[in-house]
Amino acid sequence: MSLKLYFAPGSSAFAPLIVLEELGVAYDVHRIDLAAGEQRQPAYLKVNPRGRVPTLAVDGEPVTEVLAILTYLAHAYPHSELLPLADPLKLAHAYEVMSWFASTVHVAFSQIARPERFADDDEVKAALATPGEARFHRTLADIERLAQGPGPWLLGESFSAVDAYALVIWRWAERRQIDTAAYPAWSAKAAGALARPSVKRALRQESLLAVA
Repeated sequence: MSLKLYFAPGSSAFAPLIVLEELGVAYDVHRIDLAAGEQRQPAYLKVNPRGRVPTLAVDGEPVTEVLAILTYLAHAYPHSELLPLADPLKLAHAYEVMSWFASTVHVAFSQIARPERFADDDEVKAALATPGEARFHRTLADIERLAQGPGPWLLGESFSAVDAYALVIWRWAERRQIDTAAYPAWSAKAAGALARPSVKRALRQESLLAVA
């Protein structure tokens, strides 16, 4: 099986990158330069017609959207226990959290970082930032409540795809210069994630791609 991740530094594609490193499988990575608009070029639109990252090509067949990619990897490598596949209720809760990350947290952040997704007019784009910032802060408080649950990780005792996805949001909060000390439970879990060898390798990979 060949795996190729289309990736952009600082994006939600960091979650699949962590998971690929966690699995220890062979994969290729192709950087998409968002600032240069590479995601809107014909070559990439053939891979992902929505012009977004990430995309994971599995034997050449593209899988898009973070939740779908993480789900595929968890099922393709069930020994990894990246998701609680054996427990339908726990699995539902994992999907519940990741779906909320995608549909609410990511959308709030995009209002700040990618307002062109919501409007063409510059004044409208600027007006989106303030409510987007407020919504993003509210979502961080919700993640803090989730992190107050038992165990060292967001789903309990095992590191999971949910933790990888949450680390994307953690880094977005840092990018916004938000005081993450206000979220002590989540801070502890994020620190644990950042200490994992797989996450360290993903960070090194991202740093190399950022200067490529």
